Amino acid sequence: MLRRQIISIIKSKNTNWKKNLVFLVFAQFIAMVGMSACVPFLPMFVRELGIINLNEAKFWSGLVFAGPYFLSMFAVPVWGMLGDRYGRKPMVVRAIIGLAIAMYLMGFSQNVWQLFLLRVFQGAVSGFIAASLAFTSAETPNEHSGYAIGMLQSAQFAGTIIGPLFGGIISDIAGMRHVFIIVAILCLLSGLTVIFYVKENNFIKSTGVKITILDNFKYINKYIELKLLLLFVVLATAGIQFTAPIFPFFVEALHAPPKYLSTITGILVGIVGVFSIIFTPGWGSRNDKKDYRKTLKIASLVVGLATIAQLFVPNYLYLFPIRIIIGIFLGAIIPTLYTALSKRSAHDNIGGIMGIASSANLFGSLISFLSVGVIASQFGNTACFLLSGGLLLIVYILTSVKSSLSL
Repeated sequence: MLRRQIISIIKSKNTNWKKNLVFLVFAQFIAMVGMSACVPFLPMFVRELGIINLNEAKFWSGLVFAGPYFLSMFAVPVWGMLGDRYGRKPMVVRAIIGLAIAMYLMGFSQNVWQLFLLRVFQGAVSGFIAASLAFTSAETPNEHSGYAIGMLQSAQFAGTIIGPLFGGIISDIAGMRHVFIIVAILCLLSGLTVIFYVKENNFIKSTGVKITILDNFKYINKYIELKLLLLFVVLATAGIQFTAPIFPFFVEALHAPPKYLSTITGILVGIVGVFSIIFTPGWGSRNDKKDYRKTLKIASLVVGLATIAQLFVPNYLYLFPIRIIIGIFLGAIIPTLYTALSKRSAHDNIGGIMGIASSANLFGSLISFLSVGVIASQFGNTACFLLSGGLLLIVYILTSVKSSLSL
């Protein structure tokens, strides 16, 4: 489905926004492959850098994984504001070139401190997702923004699935350090593609008062709709991510063969991504035609209930149909929220608003990753799945209440 939609865009007679979208989808895919390619071997790379003790290796692995989040939450709104001032295309190029530089330097890390600091640097200079969202929101006609954002989200899901596989294969063939170098080269080529083939048409440099980050927050504060949407981004992201770190242990407890545990877990995770890729553009098109609240209510309710339903299966095989259902509806949640924010933002500060939205997404991920270990160790895997589904059901309830009040 995704392939047919991209081909139809390329053959379309109209227009720059569709061509831009094709190249940005490609660039986003490469960026997500790059950001996720190191996931399979990063803990082993920590050991290669001299951390031999198991407990210390676990500590540093967690810290290195969280590294990009420390500064990205604060940097992304700044980059979005600068995009509104000086152009959104330069921010897209800066983000992917920044990712390329960070990845390249990681390949030459001599100790775990250097790796950690470079991961923090990656979070500070990258922010490609927010940059591409801001560009697409500004350059795409309002009646097609849902479809465009859905396509970007599909590219993100695809890159997240392919990245670990790509990184694992290259690591086994050529060594872990070569993965960083190859990813950097791919990101550089992707950046050159954006430079030469993506055209920014709707940006007019302001000659008046410059909009600041504080102005963007004041703008959001004026509208309860925007504040609720950002709250939904945090809650939904935290709910979606909450079970990821402990999912292999959950599958193991459901009698998955130990010999194939990693493979089975990978398939169960990959199924969600595959069906999200297939259905996300369709959800995006729906958001261009219907009130976003209808889509959000359906998706958050189904994903929330399906997440909790996983607790009641007697064997890991029963997870497969449930994970398919989660994948179908998961692809509607975050793109729907981004689309709603995009359609309700003024053109002059859309980059800043989408940057804040991306920061909210990062915050949701960070709080889930930091808290899941504590909750799992104290209350078990069941509590994590209940909390994960519960957060999504809170989104459903708040959306339903908001709809009835017509806020």
